[in-house]
Amino acid sequence: MKQKNEKLIILITCFLLVFAIYGRTLAGNFVFDDRGIIEHQYLLSDFSKIPNVLSLPYWTKEAGLYRPITLFSYTLNFLFLGNGALGFHLINIILYALTGYLIFLFIRRIFKQDFLAVLTAVLFIILPIHSEAVANIIGRAEILALFFSLLALSALISDENGKNKMRFAGVWFFLAMGSKETAIAVLPVALAVAWINNKFIINVEDEKTKISVFERGIGFCRQYWSGFLSLAIGLLAYFLARYLVLGRQYFLGVETSIVENPLKFVPFWPRIFTAFKITGIYFSKIFWPLDLCSDYSYNQIPISDSFWQAGVLAGFFIIIGLFFAIFYFWRRRAEISFGVLFFILSFILVSNFIFPIGAIAGERLVYFASLGICLILASVFACVLKSKVKEIFKIAAFAFLLLIIIFYSVVSFKRAGDWQTEKKLFASAARCAPNSVLSRSNLGAAYYLEKDYKNAEKELLAAEKIYDSYPKGVNNLGLVFWKKGEREKAREYFLRALSFRFPYYGAYENLALMALEDGNMEEAKKWLKEFYLGNEDAAEKYIKSYQGVR
Repeated sequence: MKQKNEKLIILITCFLLVFAIYGRTLAGNFVFDDRGIIEHQYLLSDFSKIPNVLSLPYWTKEAGLYRPITLFSYTLNFLFLGNGALGFHLINIILYALTGYLIFLFIRRIFKQDFLAVLTAVLFIILPIHSEAVANIIGRAEILALFFSLLALSALISDENGKNKMRFAGVWFFLAMGSKETAIAVLPVALAVAWINNKFIINVEDEKTKISVFERGIGFCRQYWSGFLSLAIGLLAYFLARYLVLGRQYFLGVETSIVENPLKFVPFWPRIFTAFKITGIYFSKIFWPLDLCSDYSYNQIPISDSFWQAGVLAGFFIIIGLFFAIFYFWRRRAEISFGVLFFILSFILVSNFIFPIGAIAGERLVYFASLGICLILASVFACVLKSKVKEIFKIAAFAFLLLIIIFYSVVSFKRAGDWQTEKKLFASAARCAPNSVLSRSNLGAAYYLEKDYKNAEKELLAAEKIYDSYPKGVNNLGLVFWKKGEREKAREYFLRALSFRFPYYGAYENLALMALEDGNMEEAKKWLKEFYLGNEDAAEKYIKSYQGVR
């Protein structure tokens, strides 16, 4: 009963913390990439189309992404909480709070330390770099991936009653992979979890034990074979579904533009050097989060063509230090070693070291891996507070910890407010990423929506100067020219926005609206069919709605 009460208190604490920090997002709108949800509302909000939702790529096949669980969660949102942004933000907040609680359960179960588990969960919840994943609705992919990954990893460990649910690990792993591909980090992390949980530490020179390393290995395999078999089945099931949806061409490949990730278009060494620099940027934003930004696209982070740059060297020594920490703390403080392992195994997938991903950088990308950092920090504080050092040092450590919690909570609360409206978000992005074509273009779009066409044109022309082949920016300039009465120039920009490798499909709707203004219904229908991916009924419904408004 006492244990149940403790768990309930921790669960309530997680919810109180999350709602205190992110409750203001409930008044927010659909912003930035959230618009993809609205653009697919006709599909996601239809109960009869659930099979279609589960067999769709995320959002286009060319992106090489398959996240059916995330898309299905949007469908549930539409069906049970309506099409308002409030319901979507509410689910994000609830899932984030539950993730904090799962972190507490997971850390306590593996390390048997209540204080360490509580502190890790609290630090994770208040970490400001998570604001993008929580306040931005599409950040749900990150939240769900870690949420189900924690369930999968926890299934490998016996609970207080000595019971485990290894057979369910594969189910949770499938759901995690179906939320976001980053969850594949579960496989190597699961080995570390099993290793630590089983106290399987290889030491050939250990004279205290009569059991050989080989015998330990056999015992280890016998204990965890069902869990890893379950994980393997979950992974195979996901890969099979992914292959059927994406096909051979996009099964492993990720296509992106130079705007999202210029590292895909540079030689090997400049990519590696820049990845080291970005590693340093991530660490600075984790520990000193006063310059958080929603955008790092072209050309905010210039390509590094030399190893001998301060940013590159900083990232290099961070990586070297982390690898050193794994071996140094393995016997001394296993929780620190595990935290480093968790971070590295998760971070390497989104770091651009192994292969270029869909984005050069993004704060939401380190959401999964940051759990490792939180565990490291919590371990350091727990070690100091429980050590035999003088009381004055413990008081100082506790005061510093309290200061960190307050500081991070305030920064997270403030940052959450930037995600309430697109104008606030894009204005902040233009300040922190003035050299990004995406940031300047988005701010121009925000001015356009406010009918401030002068500032809209100024920002959009600045974006075009940075990079003149960004489809959405080209489309937005077309909108400005349309409002200025330059219809032919606007039409030229709309068509140009559709001519790129990754066209902006909203330009189809703009061309349709221009045709409707001219009374040309056949041309409007043609463009709308393209906009709705060949759905003629949706095109006709759009035209009727337009005529009704007129």
